[in-house]
Amino acid sequence: MRRAVWLGLVLLGHGFAHAAPWTVTGEAGAEVDTNVQRVETGPGLDTAPVTSPVMRLGVRADKKDDLFGGGYALHLSDLTRIAGDRDVSVEDVTLLAADLRWLHPLGDRPVAAGFALSAIDAFPLDDEYGARTFRNLGADLVINAHDGEDYRLNLAFGARQFFYKPPTEPLHLFDWSGPAANARLDLTLWQTPGHTRSLELAATMGFELQSYESRAFVNACAPGTVPDPSCTASTDLARRDRASRAGVELTYVGSYIASLGYQLTVIDSNSFGQSFARHRVLASGTMSIGKNFISLLAILQIDQYLDGLLVQADLVHQEFTNIEDENRSSAQIHIARKLSDAWSLEARAAYWRNILGNTMDLAFSRALVYGGVVFTQ
Repeated sequence: MRRAVWLGLVLLGHGFAHAAPWTVTGEAGAEVDTNVQRVETGPGLDTAPVTSPVMRLGVRADKKDDLFGGGYALHLSDLTRIAGDRDVSVEDVTLLAADLRWLHPLGDRPVAAGFALSAIDAFPLDDEYGARTFRNLGADLVINAHDGEDYRLNLAFGARQFFYKPPTEPLHLFDWSGPAANARLDLTLWQTPGHTRSLELAATMGFELQSYESRAFVNACAPGTVPDPSCTASTDLARRDRASRAGVELTYVGSYIASLGYQLTVIDSNSFGQSFARHRVLASGTMSIGKNFISLLAILQIDQYLDGLLVQADLVHQEFTNIEDENRSSAQIHIARKLSDAWSLEARAAYWRNILGNTMDLAFSRALVYGGVVFTQ
């Protein structure tokens, strides 16, 4: 399935090469990461954060055009991170991503239908498996309805497949597949007559039935004792999770852009210790000062493990859509300065840590500072 998706997207991109031009963006830079392996510390863990310089290289190609009476959007990207400390060369990873969406209008109605395909694959560069490498595939039937610029509804129904590459015990502990449904509603709540300022609302909902290749766990601790991962036992039942997501975001657009959002993720699992609820509050702002663009992002995340403990710390509950951001509370700043129509300088700083939540006294801290150059053609 992986080869078929990648081959199909590459052939589509090749076939479109002589139509509308591509927009290509490349970046190169270096960063210092104070926890390049993203380890937690705490009771029973023999781990210590490693600080390392990291080289970062990335490229992205975007294309939009008409095809077969409809319109498509194709996005291809690659991001490579190489650690300067060769003792942690397992962190040398490249991430390939492709996303294709095609929509066809349904007569004169403000409705379009089509499909969406996505593929995300993280590859090791220095050893057989690399750190936290994975493959995430998706395919959807899509329906899009709109009323001018003030209202837009997007519905998607399809399937997902996730494969975690490093070996686990037992094998395929985190691999799953299953159906998925997602909805997004965008509304313009208010705008000035000249459309120079506006207030917009976005609401999202999603649901996945995740069928794992691994077995479900049960609580084997003695009655009346505090649950502990050391006294859980595997069963003959396959693990099954119901993943539900909902979010809302309010955005003001004017001389600056500011947004405030809330996201809720609930995992209901038949495997003891794997059910959890994740709350995320996000606040961001972007403004321009001369030739400089400054963006700020703050995330407060609280994880609640509904069985009172976490069996597989953090790993199974990551989103696995990139190799950069942590599923943690964080504060980030991004500064870009335009040098010309094609070239710009970028600087970023971020800090992640655990805040609140019942995570068995596990601690996490990570800081990152980046500087680089970006080219767009």
